[in-house]
Amino acid sequence: MRLLDLRVAARQLRAEPFNASVLILGLALALAASYLLAVMLGERYRPDPALQEPERIVMLDFHGNMPGRQEDWFLGAPFALHEALQKSGAPLQHLSRSSNDWLTLRVGERQQRSAVLALDVSAVELFGLRSLQGDLKACLSRPDTIVLRQSLARQLFGERPALGQLLHAGKHMLSVCALLADPGSQSTLREPAFIGFDSPAAELDEEMRSAWFQITGRIYGRLAPGASAAQVGALAQALLDASPIMKQLPPDWTADGRKAAFMRALPITRLPFEGREGRLRVQALWALGGVAVLLLSLALLNFINLSSVRTVQRQREIAVRKSLGLGPRRLLLQFAAEAQLSIALAAALAVLLAWLMVPWLAGVLQLPVPDSLLQALPLLGLAAGCTLLGGLVCLYPAWLAWRQNAAAALQGRQASEGASGRWLRRTLTVLQFGVALLVCSLALILSLQNRHVLARDLGFDPHGVLALRMPDGASPALAEDLRQALAQRPEVQALAWSDSVPGSGRIEREGGFLRADLGSDGGEARKLRVVHVDADFFTLYRIPLLAGQLRTGEQDTVVLDLPALRALGWARAEQAVGQDLRLAYTGLAQRQQSWRIAAVVPQLVLESTRQPSQPHAFALKRSEQVLATGRGAWVLNLRLREGEPASLARAEALIAPIWKRYVPDQALQLEAVEAAMQEPYRADLRLAELVTASSVLALALAGFGVYALAAYLVQRHARELVLRKLYGASAGQALTRLLREFAGLLLIAALLALPLSWWLGQSYLSQFADRAAMGLWPQALALLGLLLVSLIASLHHGLQAMAMRPVLALKS
Repeated sequence: MRLLDLRVAARQLRAEPFNASVLILGLALALAASYLLAVMLGERYRPDPALQEPERIVMLDFHGNMPGRQEDWFLGAPFALHEALQKSGAPLQHLSRSSNDWLTLRVGERQQRSAVLALDVSAVELFGLRSLQGDLKACLSRPDTIVLRQSLARQLFGERPALGQLLHAGKHMLSVCALLADPGSQSTLREPAFIGFDSPAAELDEEMRSAWFQITGRIYGRLAPGASAAQVGALAQALLDASPIMKQLPPDWTADGRKAAFMRALPITRLPFEGREGRLRVQALWALGGVAVLLLSLALLNFINLSSVRTVQRQREIAVRKSLGLGPRRLLLQFAAEAQLSIALAAALAVLLAWLMVPWLAGVLQLPVPDSLLQALPLLGLAAGCTLLGGLVCLYPAWLAWRQNAAAALQGRQASEGASGRWLRRTLTVLQFGVALLVCSLALILSLQNRHVLARDLGFDPHGVLALRMPDGASPALAEDLRQALAQRPEVQALAWSDSVPGSGRIEREGGFLRADLGSDGGEARKLRVVHVDADFFTLYRIPLLAGQLRTGEQDTVVLDLPALRALGWARAEQAVGQDLRLAYTGLAQRQQSWRIAAVVPQLVLESTRQPSQPHAFALKRSEQVLATGRGAWVLNLRLREGEPASLARAEALIAPIWKRYVPDQALQLEAVEAAMQEPYRADLRLAELVTASSVLALALAGFGVYALAAYLVQRHARELVLRKLYGASAGQALTRLLREFAGLLLIAALLALPLSWWLGQSYLSQFADRAAMGLWPQALALLGLLLVSLIASLHHGLQAMAMRPVLALKS
């Protein structure tokens, strides 16, 4: 390839700036999406470079097998297993425990709520941790020290040296004794702060350390030489089966040789792909990678189409070059230079677009921003891929140019690409249309389902309600004082306690209920979902009572919704009020309790759309009943008066002074209930955003393809269009043939793509128990959108043809 070839290629781009811009921009967008997703997916599959032999580092994992419940692997293990493994002589080195918690770190007036990892000293060698300042092992072995990442140290101490400084971590005073570099995008341990596992700030009591069915952290270890993960997993299972807890379990948990739980040793190289979140994230990456490949295919098809149109239009130039002795090799190199120049410009723009888009995409996928985006190896891979693409896409235009008759072109007789070329172009256009229809239909299906999720009737009104999480270790007196102080504010309309934010799915309890009035023959217990609230909960969320009444301060009472009422066998709400229920909580800590039915409310929907709607029992509690045990998981729900701004910033400004008066050492944790209710759907909302963006890009690329096809058809049928016009045909009549060809290609694409989009859409919707009623509307709207794009893209060339002077068209 010579410099002259590149000069000719640059001249071709300058000669048709609009076509060149369309080609380069479309290809750059597709290359940016492909490059960005390839880098992010590659980082998920590559282990942390700081680890030595990462495939030999395992994490002990626990899977509950409680009767009547379907559970996933916890990606954690009971700490009691740590001591058992040590005593058994397990083939593991650097056995280490970790426990993650959120603490409020305070330095003077600065507060920062941060994830803090409690870690054994052995983890330093296991994970290859290296401190920038201080002795990391000594820090983790002391109870009064903390290790900070550089970014967190700057947030807390500014530009002052952090080493040796004191800070409050919750209720504990700790000294900063080491600094770590900020984690890379592939780091296994990403927490911004570390403390010793035995530090009082970790608040790991003896029960947490010795319980066999309490998963509060992780256990890691390195396989000894000759040991395997399967061998360690089998040993862990044997230790669990022989643990003393097995004798305390209900009989049905271990009947007929049933395993009460399962253990495995999971290599940490598989951690990014395990658990529901990990699997969904990887599935989303692979799905988006497939979409990126489709978009790249569309862009390359556009490249070939536009290059072919340009080749047909350059017949005389090519004929002159061939008549001057240009051989097939030189002709191929010329077209390769033109392709490589366009693709190189698109690749440079793609790197810039990827750099601009990576924070957004990382946030949408909830992944760290990749470190390797602008590193040499990925960029070399992009360059090599673009070189290969350039070599492929130049073959067809070069072949088309070589087979043209030079003598006929020099005599002014314009040739076409032939029947085979026309069919190839039509096939490529059908593929473009089909991909655009497929992606747009799927985007509409996701959007309609998400719209249904957000607009469905829940039976209660969360709009404008805010949830204030109680501080760690909140006492009943503190909680009630805080509530009373907020109740005295004129802006606050209502307050109510609940064990969690309604509809967020953060806490799920189930209990088996029997009617006391049926005696011992009450039949099988009915499983209800149990929610702990106070009597003001129903007023705050505007839930009407169908029967009964609520009295503040009542104990051992319950409110049922209509599905629970019917599940227990009552036909009318009045029949159930005042009756007693016997309840047994499911789980390890099973206990019996008797409750009186105080009231009945309409059906409430607190489950995500992936779960079938369940009957609910609302246990009425007071704050002192639930906060007396220590850490408060409860939230204080509050609704501001009508007319008061319900924004989070406005509410924080109102609550912050009161919060600081009662809880000066912890950060305020306030959130909108509606936002918390969307947590189970955030992965779907993120996926919908990405697929929608892909569909817009696919439509744009399809429009570019239609533009190229229209340019070619107008050029090929210019004489026919002019003759029709001369004989009195209207613009619509003259363009009939052009529109007929587009309609035929679009019909074939629809017959291929729409059934596939319907099948894929049904596969996606099958994971939802509550689906949107959408029928075939997504496919119809996608087809209509593509029709509009095709019409707009083809009108430009059609109107140009109708405005052409007849003498010029008949001369050519």
